[in-house]
Amino acid sequence: MGEVLSTPLIGAPLIGAPLIGATDTFLNVGPVDNIFEAEALLKYIKSKFLRVMLGIKKTTQDNARNTWSEVPLQDFTPNSDIDWTKSIPEIDQQLYAKYKLTEEEINFIETKVQAME
Repeated sequence: MGEVLSTPLIGAPLIGAPLIGATDTFLNVGPVDNIFEAEALLKYIKSKFLRVMLGIKKTTQDNARNTWSEVPLQDFTPNSDIDWTKSIPEIDQQLYAKYKLTEEEINFIETKVQAME
């Protein structure tokens, strides 16, 4: 049960750079204004919380824009209500609190979703 390495919801995300292009095979997220925001966004993408929210709509390998409709938008600036300087597990805890997840929901996520490095 849960996410297994052979069928991840998303592949290994990365931060792009100027003049690096991508085909429609890749889902591009952004733009962001600076490296702090890019790194915060990358942590959010790697969070268990985001991957569970993505999993609500993602039932195939297709990763079209509409599969992300249940993923809440965040502020990735230093003014955010989430401290993006923290580790991904700590960010998950902040997201659980922000969205008032129950202990049962948190336990489900923590036991069913593998950490992403």
